[in-house]
Amino acid sequence: MKKSDFRVDSVGGIATLTLMVALGQMSVGLFVPSLPSLVDHFDTDMGTVQLTLTVYFAAFALFQLFIGPLSDRIGRRPVILAGLLIYVSGAVACALAGSIWTLIAARLLLAIGACAGQAVSRAIVRDRTEGAESARIISYIGMAMALSPALTPTVGGQLHAHFGWQANFLLMAAIALGLALYCLLRLPETIREKRPDATDFGSMLRNYRSLATDRRFTGYALLIGAIFGALFAYQTGSPYILMVELGFSPQSYGLLILFNVAGFLSGNLITNRFGRRIGIYGMVRAGAVLAFVAGITMMVPAQLGHVSALSIIGPSMLLLFAMGLTLPSAMAGAMLPFPHMAGAASALLGFTQMGTGALGSLVISSLQNLHPHVMPDVFAVSGLLALIALALIPRPKTAGD
Repeated sequence: MKKSDFRVDSVGGIATLTLMVALGQMSVGLFVPSLPSLVDHFDTDMGTVQLTLTVYFAAFALFQLFIGPLSDRIGRRPVILAGLLIYVSGAVACALAGSIWTLIAARLLLAIGACAGQAVSRAIVRDRTEGAESARIISYIGMAMALSPALTPTVGGQLHAHFGWQANFLLMAAIALGLALYCLLRLPETIREKRPDATDFGSMLRNYRSLATDRRFTGYALLIGAIFGALFAYQTGSPYILMVELGFSPQSYGLLILFNVAGFLSGNLITNRFGRRIGIYGMVRAGAVLAFVAGITMMVPAQLGHVSALSIIGPSMLLLFAMGLTLPSAMAGAMLPFPHMAGAASALLGFTQMGTGALGSLVISSLQNLHPHVMPDVFAVSGLLALIALALIPRPKTAGD
């Protein structure tokens, strides 16, 4: 296949874009089963170990604000290639870390590389498609990505058991290096018109201000952020509840994630099958309501003192189902009015997504030692914020929008 033959709706195009986005999930999923063991390995506490996730999420969010506009200025291809090489370097540095603080610093480097893949992949979809077609492509990517949270904790648990936690980072490095070589040979430049002023500070502020003051963009972005706040709170807090408190092994923890994947995959299948008929707003409305229900059903048993695998996995599975319904349509709806600054729009979406995720993770890592069941409370707050975000989105004039 020549570079000119690259299509975002082809099997190869979807696979490439999926791997770009999946790097961000992979950096968390492969690593999460190892979190409890790092307490003894580095002679520290669980709150400090959880900072490896919080710092990662925060760096992922912040650097997208620059990487997105940079891809508008110099193109998608050089940004993604540089990001992948940074990712490889960060993964190797994590594997060689001799202290918890060195690991946290290396995770920051890993985040910079991973966020390039996420920001640029959405911009590439927007470069080549628009509207319902964008949502359809993103839903295909979402279905394929459903395999990532299924495989990564399972694979991560097995690698940890047989080779140690460092093996997970070596696998990350190998995958990113392979993807970099593929992109070097096959990925063309997709941007239609580069914007030399895209990274000027004043221009960036104007672009972000126009996005942030657009009610449609803000509503969709906050809805995505609310759901990811709950998701990352789960990724940060569930290892303690399920492995430390309830006694599941790293391998068993990885298998439990399969229920969440089933929820996410089901939501994406419905989006792909009925998304065009129901429309963007109809899909996100259903997702927001279900996210609220998921938050309440996790919080209530925890407040009553009944914490079990069912009370944790059931609501999280429902949240992932809501995410499958919401994510493709919300991303397409947010970016639709901004083809002239797709990189900046994708970056701000990513910042909101990962920023709220970092906030959810920070709450868990800060309060975990004092309040072990803080995660269900974060779930409930995130569900309420999803409904508030839905209220900000203008109702469409036609049913299919």
